[in-house]
Amino acid sequence: MQVYVTHSRAWAPGLESEGDWRQWAGHASGIDSDERPATTAVPAMTRRRLTRWGRQALEVAMAMPTEAQTPVIFSSRHGDTARTYKLLQDLANREPLSPNAFSLSVHNSALGIYSILADITAPTLALAGGRETLAQAWLEAQSWLATGSDQVLLVHTDEPLAEFYASDADEPELPAAIALLLSREPAPGAQAVRLEYRQGPEAWLQRSLGWEFMAWWYSDRPTLQVPTGRRLWCWRRESETA
Repeated sequence: MQVYVTHSRAWAPGLESEGDWRQWAGHASGIDSDERPATTAVPAMTRRRLTRWGRQALEVAMAMPTEAQTPVIFSSRHGDTARTYKLLQDLANREPLSPNAFSLSVHNSALGIYSILADITAPTLALAGGRETLAQAWLEAQSWLATGSDQVLLVHTDEPLAEFYASDADEPELPAAIALLLSREPAPGAQAVRLEYRQGPEAWLQRSLGWEFMAWWYSDRPTLQVPTGRRLWCWRRESETA
């Protein structure tokens, strides 16, 4: 199915403007930084409660020109593992759990905050799909467009695994978030994009799917082909633009 990306925004440490991202896409190197986004569109009291995982999601989501009736999908493979690890430590030490930390540890915490701040009344969904998370979120957005939604906001956010889990990581990840406003109808300046997949011999990415997608999105390459096990995903920019 062909969709139109009408707006996009990404954030990672040291990468905020489209120019920053286009320069990074030329080498697409890893990022090792503790920098967090300013997230000035989020009230200070709420902002202080968020880890970088949630702040970067809200940084890009709040920049999108959505309406109350715009469905929203937040995707993340692992969620906020730094926060959940701290909660598990407290349990192991028989210490009381912070209600605030617990409420923000769930996979849809950033989505819930966004839906309140943006007055979203449409359906929302928090999604995790293993190493295919971003592709599965895109397919979900397509299904909503195919069944009547005019546009869907897709936000993908991830952090490298918390230090305790790092030895079990099966792929390198970026501390980054990207927001894409997808439409079923063309609009001025929109980019037509098609996602397809097919079965193939087993193969795996060397980096996370989000990393590969951002490196492609901010480049001039017409296609992105990425394997995730026995599926080969292909995003293609169509020559048609609105």
